[in-house]
Amino acid sequence: MPVSIHHVQKVSLGLKRKYRISADDGAGKPGEPIGYADKALKVSDELTIYRDEQRTEKSVIVRESSTGWLASMTGYEVFDREDRLLGSFGVLMKKSLERTTWQFDQPGLGRFLGTERSVRTARARRLFGLGGTVGEIAGALVKYHFDFERDGKTAFSIEKPKLFDDWYKLTVHEDAVDRQLLFALAVTMEARQRP
Repeated sequence: MPVSIHHVQKVSLGLKRKYRISADDGAGKPGEPIGYADKALKVSDELTIYRDEQRTEKSVIVRESSTGWLASMTGYEVFDREDRLLGSFGVLMKKSLERTTWQFDQPGLGRFLGTERSVRTARARRLFGLGGTVGEIAGALVKYHFDFERDGKTAFSIEKPKLFDDWYKLTVHEDAVDRQLLFALAVTMEARQRP
């Protein structure tokens, strides 16, 4: 099965964080931009992904959920520009005591569990998880790698391969995974900087 690679980069901080989503250049690095995301720092935890750099054409909107199991764990729902549900994801608190574990649901495809590959890295991220600006700067010192599996097989991975670089590499092994839903997950994970 062919593997596809995409990239998410944080390109600005401040009151509105901005992200660029790129295709792979064929050598494992960010190539042609294919999307842009904005995450405003406000009480309402919502972000928008756009198709164009001018932010005129919305692709998906991610909203913090207030219902069901998602609400109990600060989960998120992802909608397309017609307000149709694409899927959902959130952190499973009980499973995240040692290594952070995310649940990713795509209608028609099922449920995936994403766990940090390294216990040692998970502990380091918790050590640096100070919150605020200090925590965000300290978090740049730690790499991370999440593998999302279903039935014991890795469907996709999200990793931060370099220190001091807000660049995230998305490797997809299962072609049926919705890329817009995956981009929403990757940006949300980075925006939360959750240890």
